[in-house]
Amino acid sequence: MTPLSPLPPTAATWEQQRFVPGPRLAWTLFLIAPLWLCSEPWRTLAIGFDLGVVALAWLESRLLRARFPELARTLPARLSIGPDDANIVALELRNCSTLRLRGSIRDGAPEGFVCTPAELRFDLPGLAQQRLAYTVDVRRRGRYRFNALHLRLEGPLGLGAVIALQPTAAGTSAYPSPRGPLRYEVALRRGALSGLGIRRARRPGGAGELDQLREYVPGDALRDLAWKASAKRLHPITRVHGQEQSQTVLIALDAGRLMAAPLAGLCKLDHAIHAALLVAWVALRAGDRVGLVVFERDVLQFVPPAHGQAQYRRILESVYAAEASDAYVDFRALASFVRRSVPRRSLLLVFSDLLDESQALPLAAELPKLRPKHLPLCVTLNDPTTVQLASAPVHSIDHVYRRAAASDLVAERALIKRQLTRAGVQVLEASARDLSAETVNRYLEIKQRSL
Repeated sequence: MTPLSPLPPTAATWEQQRFVPGPRLAWTLFLIAPLWLCSEPWRTLAIGFDLGVVALAWLESRLLRARFPELARTLPARLSIGPDDANIVALELRNCSTLRLRGSIRDGAPEGFVCTPAELRFDLPGLAQQRLAYTVDVRRRGRYRFNALHLRLEGPLGLGAVIALQPTAAGTSAYPSPRGPLRYEVALRRGALSGLGIRRARRPGGAGELDQLREYVPGDALRDLAWKASAKRLHPITRVHGQEQSQTVLIALDAGRLMAAPLAGLCKLDHAIHAALLVAWVALRAGDRVGLVVFERDVLQFVPPAHGQAQYRRILESVYAAEASDAYVDFRALASFVRRSVPRRSLLLVFSDLLDESQALPLAAELPKLRPKHLPLCVTLNDPTTVQLASAPVHSIDHVYRRAAASDLVAERALIKRQLTRAGVQVLEASARDLSAETVNRYLEIKQRSL
């Protein structure tokens, strides 16, 4: 509880107020229920008592209507998706009367949001202010709208109550989880990248001849700052040495039907986006140019390759609302677009699914055509359920059919991977938990070997 202070301007009036029974009304009415079975004058006494209790409950609710608290909601600037991300929504409650107020509040969160707790209880003394909070678990990216706040206010006797809603609507956006880049930065500064599963990483700068100047990014060593160039351009500039020659990384995200399949609490596209954002962060931090393509039947989003932190924000804004559709994927259109729009040699990271042969075969046919100008790397998620079913014990004829179907899928996937490898396309397959770290490891390996 805090002293009274002005609430945010989002506070609004209460509407659709109506009387409801309090938590003690039913118990009080049945307190003398046995007297209804007795003869006069006890039955008359019971009727009079119950009518008096109902009248008292109605009067209590009428008094509460003049003492509604002020309530305002504060949303995070951005929600983040993922089971490990706690999005906190705050409710500021102010009692302007001298009467003690008790009750509960339920927020009108968007459909599909999991609120913990779903209902907030409060006990607010007179002329006091209280901050309530709950967490929201979001599983889909996009733009959302919180609707009205619902309040139940109970009288001091607990006989009568009143419910109402406050038509305060507010919009917010759900973005991919920022935990990947944040954890990377913390681990890099502590020298503990192995804890994230990243085997090797080099800080920008170090030995080697001076190759070029580039815009400063957080984490660059102070010894590599070009002070004269920074003074001329009025913002920090970093010296880049020969071993760090800037390269181009193009991330291609498949937004087709197979990427909508759920896996480990999120859809496959969300896991791919988290891995793509981490590798984009690491590549931009190393001074590389990073671009993005979101595609399915055609190219949906394109962010031309560029340097700097602003490029990461552009990539983030382009993928936060990307949704996997029911469309089939046209890899020929992707290959044609890359040849036309990205003239410089680049590392092409294609996040897709190899589970369906009808989709994987065109991928195996089109990606090799981008060589030798580009270096394609196909990044895909393995399906633990399919692998488990392919080796599961058989106890009935249904198990036989399931195991045969799963074995066929595993064999088709292995065949596609061999075809891609023979054609010069690198393949990375990892679990949902390890996808981000393994993608960064492969990028760092390719960069270190100057491939």
